[in-house]
Amino acid sequence: MFLNAFRDEAGAFLKAVDPAGGEPLSKIVGMLDEEIAALKTSLDAPGRLSHQVTDVLFLSFELAAKKDVDIDREWARGRERKRAYTGE
Repeated sequence: MFLNAFRDEAGAFLKAVDPAGGEPLSKIVGMLDEEIAALKTSLDAPGRLSHQVTDVLFLSFELAAKKDVDIDREWARGRERKRAYTGE
């Protein structure tokens, strides 16, 4: 797949804004909490909703970059679990 490319893009952004890599995971998680709260309030506003979804995704990719998560592998594993669940 291609999700790891987004993870890598987010990782490059993190390195640009914090070259030492000292930003704690808790800060990203805190920002993610804020964006999820904003997402909840934007459900009836399509323009805002798409922006909030993108913010949540980008922060998720940042977390994956910080922890070197192979998103493509995990997505494939999840797809297989869903196929087993739905019988497809």
